[in-house]
Amino acid sequence: MPLFKTILYPTDFSDLSEVAKEYVIKLREANAKKVILVHVIHPLEFSLPQFDDPFALDVAAIYAHLPEMEREILKRHQEMLEELSKDFEKSGFKVKKVLTVGTPSDEIVRVAKEEGVSVIVIGYHGKGFVERILEMGSTAKTVIKKAECPVLVVKRN
Repeated sequence: MPLFKTILYPTDFSDLSEVAKEYVIKLREANAKKVILVHVIHPLEFSLPQFDDPFALDVAAIYAHLPEMEREILKRHQEMLEELSKDFEKSGFKVKKVLTVGTPSDEIVRVAKEEGVSVIVIGYHGKGFVERILEMGSTAKTVIKKAECPVLVVKRN
């Protein structure tokens, strides 16, 4: 029986997530069989839409477009998950995609528990000077504390 049968791979589509993806692919060599791709959309992406010039629109105009923007955000993220899925399938993995809205660390831990994963492979951006002084938390740090399974943390090289 493989040590890491099912891997949870949370991604924010960053460069660091791409580095963590390479570690997941290497675990295929250790007979890992399945990858669960998780992308969590933070609720603020919906309530605070991004514009090139946010001051060019008034509040009413922003909220008038919110449902359309939410659909576009979901569509874009679904397409990105689909592309990732193809990469893992080419490496021989069975793939499940999960796109959810919530606090990233809470959703990652929830999905890991529900799916009974063997390990979570997550990127860690690290803290800069200001973050260390203010003791700002990170998604990876919270996942490590709350997860019931092992967590493989991948740092930027």
